[in-house]
Amino acid sequence: MMTINKKVKKLLLATAIMSNFSLAQEQKINPKALLEQSGQNIDYNALDKNKIITLARKDQETTDTSIALSMGLYVKAPYATVLKDIKSSANMLSNYTGAFQIYLKDTSNLESYLKKVVFTKNEFKEVDKLFKYDGGKTFNLSNKEILRLKTLFKGKKEDIKIASSFYQEILKQRMQEYLTKGVNGISSYSHLDSKTSISNGMKTTSVFLKSFKKFIPDLYKDYVNYPNVTSKETQQKFYLIKDLLEGRPVFILKHQMSKENNNMFIVAERQFFISHDLDAIQTEIVCMPYKEGTLIALSSQSFTPKVSGLGRSIAVKVGRNMMEKQIRPMLEKIRKKYQK
Repeated sequence: MMTINKKVKKLLLATAIMSNFSLAQEQKINPKALLEQSGQNIDYNALDKNKIITLARKDQETTDTSIALSMGLYVKAPYATVLKDIKSSANMLSNYTGAFQIYLKDTSNLESYLKKVVFTKNEFKEVDKLFKYDGGKTFNLSNKEILRLKTLFKGKKEDIKIASSFYQEILKQRMQEYLTKGVNGISSYSHLDSKTSISNGMKTTSVFLKSFKKFIPDLYKDYVNYPNVTSKETQQKFYLIKDLLEGRPVFILKHQMSKENNNMFIVAERQFFISHDLDAIQTEIVCMPYKEGTLIALSSQSFTPKVSGLGRSIAVKVGRNMMEKQIRPMLEKIRKKYQK
């Protein structure tokens, strides 16, 4: 009996040692090391003074249509408290009256969610544009989708119901393609060539997410290899969004992946279909304890043909300013809440 007890004790001790080792490995991630892995010059003085820092990420701008930036904020508030704010702010919408965000809990029943994809009478101007569309950058549609548009609209007057049904059809098809093939299933828009396709831009940019790749390798692997997800700790959600972009109603499909342990929370998401203006957006957000409070680090890459061509250097600067205006409110809200 004594021999069995000794064996049990040894087994429990070994389990405890391994558990503590795993915990130590999780807690080993140093926030400063994570920031410096980016290879950027971090203004720690500004960061420590509760200022939002912004970094242009030329290293992540791997195609002619890509824009990238990173932002950081340090607040003297408990990690658990700030984490709640991050989770509630990660899916912020504008104040547009028609805006909504739907969590697609059951992706095998997309039709039930897509019923909400409708244009209103106040959005008839957008419907009119769609009926007159014959290619170009006004809408993000593939050549196949444009042919479908012409077939559906042929000989018909501008109609809200027909325009709505067209987008219901397109969103369903694009969602199913992404669920099956991930970024490789994203149909390229008619105004993009093979080098600047959405899938190519996302794949090449992901290679340069250095901090993500080094410090959270399991989630990074799931992110770039989706739908081949291997980690049980990776949480996934899909969203259908309607909002306002550049003064126009926009439909968006978003895939969000996240991982959480007792020392860090990270969100990695893709807006893999955006109906106009921006081609796509990738965003990574990290929240973790730092000094006397919490560090929030964010990196975002957007893709748009507006920054390609001869005037790219100027257009990219304008584009980064636009991106910052979109992201800053989330960080500003948290900063003001804990500012002393």
